[in-house]
Amino acid sequence: MNKTSETIQVGQTYRHYEKMIRCHGVIDLTIGRLKWYGINCSNQPIEQSIFELAQSFVSRKLRSDGSPSAQELGFVLLHRCGQGVYFLGLCTWRGNNELWKTIFFFETDTMEDFALFPQDEAHKDTFCVWELAVVCHEVQAWTTYLKSNRTDQDADRYLTTVI
Repeated sequence: MNKTSETIQVGQTYRHYEKMIRCHGVIDLTIGRLKWYGINCSNQPIEQSIFELAQSFVSRKLRSDGSPSAQELGFVLLHRCGQGVYFLGLCTWRGNNELWKTIFFFETDTMEDFALFPQDEAHKDTFCVWELAVVCHEVQAWTTYLKSNRTDQDADRYLTTVI
């Protein structure tokens, strides 16, 4: 199979840079069993008001339509992507060993709340390189949970095992 320049999407001018990953722990066990991670450049922190908006949004999402359920184990990625653009990945473990993800976005200049990120293509993005660092850690933590007796204590151990 030949890869053309159309399928290889790394532009000639792109220069990769580092981002910070910070775990905020499990925010509120009364609304869900989700670990929270923030991803951002060191010179562009996630503003507290955005973090609180994301927490409120996820809380409302879990309480409203039940997808995902507040009982599912998983994690949230709040990723600042430049000036005023945020992605919110809500990830839960389902089907024993599958990671499910719903992606939301927020633009500080044009939106009042997070919204479902539209994805109409058949071949969709999953995670960027920075988010994959969290996913790799979470895969190992989930595998440890799967090999356990899966008691409440094992679930607690999963929730406290952070990057």
